[in-house]
Amino acid sequence: MSEDADFFSVPPSSSDAVGDEPIILGDAPPPDFAAAPAADESPFMGDVTDAPPPPSDAPIVLGGDDEMPPPPESSGPTPMQKWNEEWQETLKVRKEEENARKAELVEAARVALEAFQAEREVKRQSKMTKNREDEQAKLEAIEADLENDNSWQRVCKMIELSHDSTAKSADVKRMRDVLILLKNEPTRAEALTN
Repeated sequence: MSEDADFFSVPPSSSDAVGDEPIILGDAPPPDFAAAPAADESPFMGDVTDAPPPPSDAPIVLGGDDEMPPPPESSGPTPMQKWNEEWQETLKVRKEEENARKAELVEAARVALEAFQAEREVKRQSKMTKNREDEQAKLEAIEADLENDNSWQRVCKMIELSHDSTAKSADVKRMRDVLILLKNEPTRAEALTN
């Protein structure tokens, strides 16, 4: 109990003790963070320059002298690396086959185009030749008809004089007979026109 009595007793006064200071028993109270700052304190937490330096990027090794074991050395490529290599080879082979096939198709198309153009040129030349021959024959026929004095002969060449036996056709027998008569007897035709 003597300890308890000493604890609660008034402390002896000393000449170096300041009389205005409060006596604090036990631990100091925790600071009040929600309270307004005192007049002599800054309202801010601090400057950026007052911040502690960032932690270093060096790895933290516990145990100090312990050395990290070296990574295990692989005896060969991983299965994924093997698969990637095989896939790249497959793609390379496919690309080569595609390029070869494309070259074949381009060559076949070029040959087919040349054949088509040659055939077209042959047809064009033959048609031009035939058209020239037909035109020449028509011009010669016109010249021959103009030299002929009987104009009714030219008319009969332009008109179809064959007999049409369809039921719906009009009866043109008399007209045909007149044209044939005028063609065969040019003197009579001259007498009729004058």
